[in-house]
Amino acid sequence: MHTDEEIKKEGFRQLSEMTPAELETLTEIDFEVVLQKNDGGSERYTIFFERGFADEKSEWTVRNIIRPDKLQDPEPKNNDTIE
Repeated sequence: MHTDEEIKKEGFRQLSEMTPAELETLTEIDFEVVLQKNDGGSERYTIFFERGFADEKSEWTVRNIIRPDKLQDPEPKNNDTIE
């Protein structure tokens, strides 16, 4: 697993590749971040950004990081009921 800082760094790198015109109307955005593991494999994370406004400036902050090891399996479904 990678640290939050490694994931944030890659997320901010992807965010910096977007043009101001692309970001102009957005207040939140998410990216899929793929980082290489030491064994040659890779791990995928989803990072959510939120734009805050203060003193006529805006700044992107990380709202949440979804890690694959924290995802839970869905509850078993009962096929005889409608959800």
